[in-house]
Amino acid sequence: MKKIIQVSGSVAFDTILKFEGLFSENLPSTKSGPIGLSFFCPEMKKEPGGCAANICYNLSLLEQNCSLLGSFGKDGETYFNGLKNRGIDTSFSKLHEDCFTAQAVITTDSGGDQITSFHPGAMALSGKMGISNLETSYGIVSPNSYDAMLRHATEFEERHIPFIFDPGQALPMFEKKDVLRLIHMASWLTLNEYEGELLSQILEQDLNSIVNKLNTVKGSAIIQTLGENGARVFTKDEAFSVNPIQPIKESDPTGCGDAFRAGLLCGFNLKHNIQKAVMFGNAMGCVKVEKDGAQNHRISLRELQKMVEKNYT
Repeated sequence: MKKIIQVSGSVAFDTILKFEGLFSENLPSTKSGPIGLSFFCPEMKKEPGGCAANICYNLSLLEQNCSLLGSFGKDGETYFNGLKNRGIDTSFSKLHEDCFTAQAVITTDSGGDQITSFHPGAMALSGKMGISNLETSYGIVSPNSYDAMLRHATEFEERHIPFIFDPGQALPMFEKKDVLRLIHMASWLTLNEYEGELLSQILEQDLNSIVNKLNTVKGSAIIQTLGENGARVFTKDEAFSVNPIQPIKESDPTGCGDAFRAGLLCGFNLKHNIQKAVMFGNAMGCVKVEKDGAQNHRISLRELQKMVEKNYT
């Protein structure tokens, strides 16, 4: 049996709303009293989501064995079984009957900006289970409960499993000492542009310096996604950019970061260097943005490889 990729992170339902205007035109410039904002959203969809589940979904498209380390609530049995039926190992995930699956309400405006409200639900219990005992190639610690992120990162390090630390929207809940501890354990760090700025503020260092704190393996790096501008990679020796792949249309950014991370991990599993692995990530993000929702796109590994060859040669 091939080694698996262990994916720690949230499992959630995403309620996706589309606002036809711009948030920036509706936010008050100053606050002189209570704020009551209302955004009329004629379109709504409820989709399966959550960082770990999204990453696993994308890995399954790319024929990569993976194990989901996450928690489902009493409303999540169908979701749980659907992922299992895709060949995703769920033996280290748990269904909890006393709470709901985590819920995210994501409103996207016509400019692509997003406002998200999040209820943690069963995610708060995900630190009760450790990582899988299956033979593992790589791990990723994506946004999850505080306890789960620390526990799974520590267990990856103890078992000498190289992993990506992907703090995402969970970054503000960590103190400086926790962030440093997690970075020291990880071999890669993935961030978007805003998260990169926030991390630099927390640690009072730029990404060129922070990369030196990673647990060194071949190809250790900080990978910063820049949306339509591709990605920036910081290694201990150099920094370089990887151009994006332009989509035919941009439908919905929800889950693009998770798709990117799955492409990156697939590249690692195929023994590609960091530059080509990031190309795989860019390609997956491009495929995802053309479809609404985080788990409605389709692509095979062979198609992805052809896409990378076509756009980067």
